[in-house]
Amino acid sequence: MALSSAEAEYVAATSAACQAVWMRRVLSDLRHPQEEPTKIYIDNNSAIALSKNHVFHKRSKHIDTRYHFIRELVNNGDIYLEFCRSKEQLADIFTKPLAKNVFEHLREEIGIADIHGSED
Repeated sequence: MALSSAEAEYVAATSAACQAVWMRRVLSDLRHPQEEPTKIYIDNNSAIALSKNHVFHKRSKHIDTRYHFIRELVNNGDIYLEFCRSKEQLADIFTKPLAKNVFEHLREEIGIADIHGSED
């Protein structure tokens, strides 16, 4: 259980990074190696800072060691973490209750058409 939103995002980013490493290896085995780092979007600057700098030791020493694997991936250039504002997170449409206007915006962004039109 995470003690903060930064920790939860950090743990989630580590999980995503592990999946990205697996996919990079599969692509490499298929003779399509990825030259550029895999970009992972995070909406928490503290989680990004944790992955780049272990200076925050006092605040992160309770985080299980296995989740710090992402630091190695970032340092090796396999993974690049980029900040993405919460309102730009397209996956939120699948994971969170949203206000109607936000839902409609995200629906449009992912290319789903409103077949019923406006029935206000």
